[in-house]
Amino acid sequence: MAAGPGTASARRGPPEAGGPGQDRARRGLAFAGRVWTVLAWLTLLPPAAVADVKAGEQKAQLCLLCHKVANTTVPASAMPLLEAQPARYVYLQTKAFKEKRRAEPAMQTNAANLSDRDMRDIADYFAAQKPIRAAHPVDSAKAASGQTTAQALLCGTCHLSTFHGEDEVPRLAGQTAGYVVAQLELFAAGTRKHGAMAVALTPEEMENLAHYFAGLE
Repeated sequence: MAAGPGTASARRGPPEAGGPGQDRARRGLAFAGRVWTVLAWLTLLPPAAVADVKAGEQKAQLCLLCHKVANTTVPASAMPLLEAQPARYVYLQTKAFKEKRRAEPAMQTNAANLSDRDMRDIADYFAAQKPIRAAHPVDSAKAASGQTTAQALLCGTCHLSTFHGEDEVPRLAGQTAGYVVAQLELFAAGTRKHGAMAVALTPEEMENLAHYFAGLE
């Protein structure tokens, strides 16, 4: 039956100018306007203000004086490679050196005058590079034993099955064997923290793991 003149439907007039529906619409338009303003502002920024990787390339030249394949040829070399490391990992470790929470005098000195932006730019640069492998030869028998140990320890749970790492977890694939051993020793001694998992390995197990990781792509 059609609504009569006395019904609520008939009494309902046009929405008031300040009604809740129009308020929501105005807020939505205002938010959209702010988003477009920010996007437009970003397009006007000079390339250097956005291209962190490009800025990081220049800032990373000091790092590359030591962190290079030529310095990984000796089996006992503890010089880590930084290419393709997760950006967040590189940033956090550089920050730890700067704040002297990681004990390495040379790195503490090199990081002392880096700004937060410098550290982020450098981290972005290394993360964007193609991965490379340490240059010293890998012992296949040790690598096979290391693979068994890595599986038993579930290393791939955090470092990924490829051992490429992500976020705060470092890439292990292709890393310098001497560096891996040195860090495992620090973990075992409690000098450096290893996430939530304690590491208690024999020297032989450490070396085998290091050879396994060093041989990965």
